[in-house]
Amino acid sequence: MAHTVWGGAEDDGATVGDPSALFEQAVIAYAQGRFAITISHLRRLERAAEAGHAVVDARHAALRGALAARAQNWTECCDWYERALTFSLPGDHACQQTLCCFDEDCSGFAGDLCGQCDRWFCSEHGAKRDDGVARCGPCLDVALHNLVQAAILADRAGTLVETLASWARTADWDTAKALLACLAPEAAADLGEQAGVLDSFAPDRRAALLLYRASRTLHPTDLERACVPEPDAPDEPSSSTYEWLRPWQARGLSRTGRHTEAWRLQYEEWLARPLDTAAVHALALTALRVFAGGTEPDHRVREEAARQAIACWAMVLHSVSYWWELERHSGRSLKADERKAASDALTERIRQALRDDDRTADRPTADGLELAWEVELAVAQNLPEIRMDVLMPLDSEYDFSFGPGFLDLLSSAGGRWKELVADVHSAVSEASGEGDEVGGRLEGLLSPEGHYLTLLEFGRFDDVIAGLEAEGTARHDVEESTGPLQGPLRVLGAALFARARSHVEARRWSAAIRDFEEAAALGVSLTGHEEEIGRAGVCAGFALSRNRTKVDWQAYVGLLERVLVMAPRHEQLKRDLAAGCVRLGEQVSQRNEHDEARVRFARAYELDPSNESAVAALNAAETRKAEHFLKDRSASGRTSAVTALRAVLDRDADFRPARRVLAPVLYERSLVTALRGDRAEALRLMQEARLLSDVSDDGFRHFGEESPEYDIARGLFERVPSPQEPDEEELREVLTMLTVVRSYAVLPDLSDIQVRLLADLTEILCEEGRYDEVIALARGCPSDGGDRSRLDAAVAEARTCRRPTRGARTDACSDRRAGRGRNTVRQLPLFGLHEDDQLW
Repeated sequence: MAHTVWGGAEDDGATVGDPSALFEQAVIAYAQGRFAITISHLRRLERAAEAGHAVVDARHAALRGALAARAQNWTECCDWYERALTFSLPGDHACQQTLCCFDEDCSGFAGDLCGQCDRWFCSEHGAKRDDGVARCGPCLDVALHNLVQAAILADRAGTLVETLASWARTADWDTAKALLACLAPEAAADLGEQAGVLDSFAPDRRAALLLYRASRTLHPTDLERACVPEPDAPDEPSSSTYEWLRPWQARGLSRTGRHTEAWRLQYEEWLARPLDTAAVHALALTALRVFAGGTEPDHRVREEAARQAIACWAMVLHSVSYWWELERHSGRSLKADERKAASDALTERIRQALRDDDRTADRPTADGLELAWEVELAVAQNLPEIRMDVLMPLDSEYDFSFGPGFLDLLSSAGGRWKELVADVHSAVSEASGEGDEVGGRLEGLLSPEGHYLTLLEFGRFDDVIAGLEAEGTARHDVEESTGPLQGPLRVLGAALFARARSHVEARRWSAAIRDFEEAAALGVSLTGHEEEIGRAGVCAGFALSRNRTKVDWQAYVGLLERVLVMAPRHEQLKRDLAAGCVRLGEQVSQRNEHDEARVRFARAYELDPSNESAVAALNAAETRKAEHFLKDRSASGRTSAVTALRAVLDRDADFRPARRVLAPVLYERSLVTALRGDRAEALRLMQEARLLSDVSDDGFRHFGEESPEYDIARGLFERVPSPQEPDEEELREVLTMLTVVRSYAVLPDLSDIQVRLLADLTEILCEEGRYDEVIALARGCPSDGGDRSRLDAAVAEARTCRRPTRGARTDACSDRRAGRGRNTVRQLPLFGLHEDDQLW
């Protein structure tokens, strides 16, 4: 579809490039139901037309009229269709050659070009006015039908007669004649007989036009009187027969005090045009009369009417056209402050009436009519900020807004109104998902818990909590098999959190802590409020510790631990809790519950490492535990004791009880390590033990002024056993131990003991005939030993008694050499060579 443009220009930012292509995109978007995009493209073309870079032609105006009709903006629809019917192509577009009519069944020759669709048509399939405006039959029929319908609904039928007459008289178009005859018979009197034309005209449209003509012949008062049903008068007009008469009949019923009947009738009228402000206003008035008139005995009907009035009045008060009508009737322009004052006055009157009825009916706060009114107003006030894209397909000028109650009414109307409600909810959810603050608030207000959120905004936390907890209990009784509702729980958590903060402001510390805990249990994030929560915990703990003659430290610690879970980085709270743990540990320690006391002291140190009381108490408890481990005399017990004592000294290197216990343990471990052959580790342990020693303490008498090597040698030497009737195995173990002693230091009497024990061992070996071992042992005997007579006798016996083999003779030679002088560099297998050993 082409879009005719004259005087094109390049796209320099003030133009739209190719207007024809842009119009084609608008048409495609309209066909696909993407109306917002359609309007966007058309408005770009209109801005370009203002700059002289494009032309708003007939097809453009017709498309805009169709969009306005879809939005039920009948005034704008009339304007655009009138513009579409007055646009003509520039220049002479008479047919210069023989062309066929667009109608395939027509054999006539085309003489004119349609100014809307650019198709050639003959005189039977189109019309041309005296001013040169030409339209083909399909384009003209659609435009005239839509124009008449919009003019009737916009109450502009009087201005429409001239347009219809121009096409009926000068163009002699049958559709224009039929419409003119129905709408204004006096204007069509000189057009001749119209019977055939009317019979061929659409019956449904003809009925609507005839009814409109009939309604214009009566005065409003007479029309109201005619619409009131009288007894025994079945032939009188009624709203069931003539829908046009429904508002007049409702007004007549209201004037006679039959408000409920008028309300039902007005509701039927509203269903026909749910977004028409006049219909909504009439429904709001009749519903309010039913509620406040005192003539309806059924309280359920009164409540239903009240909720309908609430929904409609909120919509009306946020409608621009409502205030325009007030200005038109009052004859003066209303300023913004005057509008606000009038709206606030009416809002307050309705609020007071609803509040009185809530009090009379003893309704719960969450189910009250006053709360429903507040929710409706809140949503209607904020919805226009995010609903642009939702109502854009309707080409609305955003004349109205509404709340959840009115959305429910629209849903009950069904059809496309239900789809509009879904679009509104979708747009709100989308805005909320994008982080829009207003969108998030509206999403909450439109949810089933919206009335509770409104109570939250008013600070009525107790009402919210009581109502939601009651609902939760009832739901658990009825639906035990289903999971918890996330929406109500989220609102309940928000209410508990808000009430907790109000408790903090009022210095109700314990109540604040309870509400904070319950809110956190429901998933409420406490991030950013740690200072507030910690302050409540500190103050509650102070009150608990100061307001009693004997403090219950168990309760004190329990309270602060609960608060610390919610405010883990509050320093003062941690310090107070650490002090409480120390007091509690001391208390349980007096009952000999040392393990529990140690746990409390450890917790205190974890919370506040700078607390000296916590450090001292924990060190004492850990030292006591280490002493208990040492009494067990197991390897694992010693390891645990050393680990615990070292941790104590890491906290306080000068803690004497731990030093006094750890030094002997390290001393003994150093000796054991030396016997195992790990010299470096043994020296390290001994050095550590020496650093922990204190010569003024009897517990450290093992250490002197010598080196760690000397301490190890002396310690091992003191532990050498003295067997009374030794056997070979015992002697070898003792000699091995003495060898280790000599590897660290040569002590007095060490050589004498070695010679003596060696003599004992060689005598046993001689008795068993193991002469080679005797001779081998004798070769490694220390030269500085004392009495060697027994050893020499054993060696002589071994040399004499062993067999004179070749190897023996060789050994004998070696023995003789040994007799002349001992080899002082050969290392005995039982004795290690050491650089400080004077023997070697």
